[in-house]
Amino acid sequence: MEHFRDLSMRRFLKEELGQSAVLVTAVLFGVMGLSAAGVETGHVYYAYRLLQASTKAAALAGAQAMPNITQATANVTKYSSQANQENATNLLQNDTATPNFYCSSNGTTLNVVCETPTAGSCSSGSTCNAVTVTQTASANLWFGGLLGVRKMNLSYSATASMRGGTSIPYNIAVIIDTTASMASGYSGGGCSGSSQISCAVAGLKTLLQNMDPCYLNTTCTASTAYVDGVALFVFPALNNAASNVAKDTTCPTSNPATVPYGFTNVTPGATQNLTLPTSATLYPNNSGTYEVVPFNDTYKTNDETTTLSTLDALAVAAGGGGGSCQGLQAPGGEGTYYAQEIYAAQAALVAQQISYPGSKNVMIILSDGDATACNSGANTAAGGCNSADHVVALNCPAVTMVKGVATCGASSAGTPCPLAAAGGCQGTPLNGTGTATTNATGYASPTYPSALGECGQAVQAAQLATEAGTRVYTVAMGAETSGSCTSDARYTITSGSTYGAEGYPSGAHSGQACNAIGAMASNVNTFFSDNQSGCAATGGNVNFTTVAQIFQAITGSLQSARLIPSGT
Repeated sequence: MEHFRDLSMRRFLKEELGQSAVLVTAVLFGVMGLSAAGVETGHVYYAYRLLQASTKAAALAGAQAMPNITQATANVTKYSSQANQENATNLLQNDTATPNFYCSSNGTTLNVVCETPTAGSCSSGSTCNAVTVTQTASANLWFGGLLGVRKMNLSYSATASMRGGTSIPYNIAVIIDTTASMASGYSGGGCSGSSQISCAVAGLKTLLQNMDPCYLNTTCTASTAYVDGVALFVFPALNNAASNVAKDTTCPTSNPATVPYGFTNVTPGATQNLTLPTSATLYPNNSGTYEVVPFNDTYKTNDETTTLSTLDALAVAAGGGGGSCQGLQAPGGEGTYYAQEIYAAQAALVAQQISYPGSKNVMIILSDGDATACNSGANTAAGGCNSADHVVALNCPAVTMVKGVATCGASSAGTPCPLAAAGGCQGTPLNGTGTATTNATGYASPTYPSALGECGQAVQAAQLATEAGTRVYTVAMGAETSGSCTSDARYTITSGSTYGAEGYPSGAHSGQACNAIGAMASNVNTFFSDNQSGCAATGGNVNFTTVAQIFQAITGSLQSARLIPSGT
């Protein structure tokens, strides 16, 4: 019997069936454990990246509101990952976001001086210019509970410097439409009951209130360090007599006299000044000017106030003079012709940038729509207007330029060539005027300067400014989506790949004022509209439909807080 048992035991010990199952089970559990660890690691890492992103957003939002520490603290909470806030997520639990407002040594580098809070108080010291946000949270583990570890504690810190100071000054040329239609009543743009021009002036005032003419904690004078310089341009052009231009910049403000859009000795079929000259005084060439106020950095006494200087010319034009100062007026007198003043403003920006190396150029164009300048000899068959002489060419013998003014004959005193209506020497055929017999090369040409293709010429001028490095913003006020840009009806203006059919991109309103104003902007992010008459901006800008919102959005895009290394 014992012999039998011995044989059975030996057989059992030698039996190999089922051993692989044990091995596979062990390996399977190992693989499952490694997979779970990998999934858990990815889950925790993703939660950590969400914490990082929301902490940076909270720091930037807080810094953007400084030196108002009360609002800055509220912004930190709003953009954190705490429950019911902008960046809340189920992946992060028990979140806390703690801001620390302090005076950073990076302020000297970034020109952001430590300031006394306008509300609330700094975390340490009496002044501050930066905020560090430390955010802590826990991430619930999916598999860790099997090992008794149910959550992972996470923490991240981000630091941002206060907005307002910048090492890069801005040169800002604002172009405002002052044609007759801008004096009409206006129910859009958040300015119900006022005129379009008064609403535009309110927008200019908002811009100036939010810009920084000089560095923090300094009094802004003509001799202080330059930050945000703003120049004001209008169209149609004003008679350039100082007393006439001053009607827009002294109290009480009143309507100045205007002059036509003038060109000197235009050769039919040819272009003029498309290389962006370095002096704005060349436009227009009939004793007129588009520039109401040259680049100005004294519109406020300091960067902290929102009150404009009542005696400053730019502030008065923006309605900041108080009392009887209404600000810029809309004298009308000529139709809309954008291109020439865009070139003039760009020329002024180029000259200003040369004077302030390292500065950046910005152009803001505000208008209510269609380019409608007329010429008595315009090609009406192609949509030209011939009821008046708004855009003209000069035909003066021996024309010379004296101090930027076209003069007749051998005069050296700077006497301007009289307008045709006053018996002057105006009359050279302009592109898009005359007949196929009298102006064979320019009768059907929309090439700048021309009485045809006026919207397309404007787009080309603005896009050339963009190519030169200027950021172009456009603001449409009640712009038309039909029945406009008629002088562009039959023509295409092209230049490389930048310009499309009729000078602007195809779209729902191609060939219309709304689309033309949109195409003047550097990109979709710099086009704004009050969305009257169906003319809407695109992307996030569609939400800005009042003039105040639009100009606040523009200034916000020019001034922002910056992330800096934590602990500095």
